[in-house]
Amino acid sequence: MDAMVSNDVVPETIAVLETLPFSVALLRDDGSLYYANAPARGLATVIHDDPDLGLAKLVANPPWLSSNPDPPSEGCEDCLNCYGMDGLPLCVVRQWRTCGNTSLLSVTIRPARTSDPSQLSLRPTSAGTTGALSSEQHRIFQADKLATVGQLAAGMAHEINNPICYVQSNMGAFRDYLNKLFGLLELGDDLLRDTRMTAEERVHAMETRKQAVDFAMIVEDLPALLEESREGVDRIRKIVQNLRDFSRSDATEAFQLFDVHRALTTALDLVRSLSGKHLSFATHFDALPLVECNPTELSQVFMNILVNATQAVGADGRIEITTRRLDANRVQVDISDNGCGIDEHVLGHIFEPFFTTKGVGSGTGLGLSITFGIVKKHGGDIAVRSAVAKGSLFQITLPVKQPLATIASAA
Repeated sequence: MDAMVSNDVVPETIAVLETLPFSVALLRDDGSLYYANAPARGLATVIHDDPDLGLAKLVANPPWLSSNPDPPSEGCEDCLNCYGMDGLPLCVVRQWRTCGNTSLLSVTIRPARTSDPSQLSLRPTSAGTTGALSSEQHRIFQADKLATVGQLAAGMAHEINNPICYVQSNMGAFRDYLNKLFGLLELGDDLLRDTRMTAEERVHAMETRKQAVDFAMIVEDLPALLEESREGVDRIRKIVQNLRDFSRSDATEAFQLFDVHRALTTALDLVRSLSGKHLSFATHFDALPLVECNPTELSQVFMNILVNATQAVGADGRIEITTRRLDANRVQVDISDNGCGIDEHVLGHIFEPFFTTKGVGSGTGLGLSITFGIVKKHGGDIAVRSAVAKGSLFQITLPVKQPLATIASAA
């Protein structure tokens, strides 16, 4: 079936779902199919040669239907046993969630690790289920990174274009100065070869030409232009390097000792340079030990929260980052803003996948869900305090040392 789009779901969310390598479907509250991405349609053909009938089988009997005596309040997993067209049994795990603030249900369908349905009974799940970072999760994380970069594209173009423009302008001045300096060199060569002129006449001719080309101004301005151009090129290099560090794809990166302040600084440099707003930033960094973590994922956590903060504040917004050591094995990172805040009825849903309060085209609803999952994977906690028109505070607590089991599973 073709992917369907309506005002119920942000088109960019559909676009992201179509790029995912695993099966996702959306259902209306009556259980009828609303949308299925390409992998889901492909999986359906294993069940039936008609993908619509195969999909209907895969998403049959959602736990939210009125026939369910005890429907879940937020999310759950169940196991479905069915048979493929080859007659062999197929067991799939279905992970169900409400789809943000719409009337749709989302279901992720994946092959079960076991064919025993008793081991996969209906059970609550968290938006940030932890465990080994699967290839599917990695693809989602990477898609969210690129979506974040896309949200900052306008500020990125301005931030890179600005130094490019003045370096280009400086190149024109360099060319003019070089032409004048080469002219002075040629004149000096001619004067040295002219045996008819006295030394005083040669000096006078050179001084006259130097005044004509304003040699004193060139001597004063040329070093300043070179330094300004060097700073512009270095500024572009730093932006590109930060983007590359943030956007890199490394599914095998292991837990390692890492400086939390380095991850914060990289994310802050990107947001500061690409936000396109006149924002003020303040950092209050305590002395912290190196933290055992996945650096790429941790940078994504800070980037997601900072991007949300820049979007919540006005043109004169303020964002503060505070770090502190809580005890021997815990550190805390606070990221606060003076933005619009979050309604109380929305606050309990912000970590749900695909939940977004942004307008059409402004977000996928994956960022904070991924953030929650990464923090939980690291054995940490994330809490939010917010008040409408007063701002928000995200508090992230991370262990300094990871349990050996966590590191082994991540590896």
